[in-house]
Amino acid sequence: MQPLLPDDAQLLERLGNNDPQAFEDIYRRYWKRLHDFACTKTHDADTAGEIVQELFVTLWERRDSLHIKNLQTYLFTAVRNRVIDHFKEKAFTALDSVDSASEPEYPIFLDELEQAMEQAVGQLPEKTRRVFVLSRLEGNTVRQISSLLGMPERTVEYHITQALRKLKTLLKEFIFLMIGFLAAGKF
Repeated sequence: MQPLLPDDAQLLERLGNNDPQAFEDIYRRYWKRLHDFACTKTHDADTAGEIVQELFVTLWERRDSLHIKNLQTYLFTAVRNRVIDHFKEKAFTALDSVDSASEPEYPIFLDELEQAMEQAVGQLPEKTRRVFVLSRLEGNTVRQISSLLGMPERTVEYHITQALRKLKTLLKEFIFLMIGFLAAGKF
């Protein structure tokens, strides 16, 4: 008969009490799945390994101050966040290392951003789109827009807020795609 394995809550409690065996058990239980998960996101086994390794180092270093309710959720969320940070870092490094030979490619990115913005604005409801264009693209104040369109200032503010929320959602995919291209060196 195989001995009962401790559950995550027991391992977390033991880890908080500086039990190296609990840490090793957590590592053995989750390393492969976390590595595979990071690999699917980064498409690079070495990078995935570094991300997971850094997570476990942090887990050990902060073992006595962590307040984790669900170990699995915590670990996978931490890996996902570290993958995002990895791509952000690569994107910023790519932007910092841009030399004059590659600068002409950036107007293409800006053209695509402008197109994506136009498409996203085009998807807004008519009133919201009109208020947004008057506010953000033409530089009118809330008071001016209220006067132009004959609507209360609070209604103008509402439409601006709605437009910004919708545009953030619509452009999120484009921005992540561009960060991925920058990180991959395609821009």
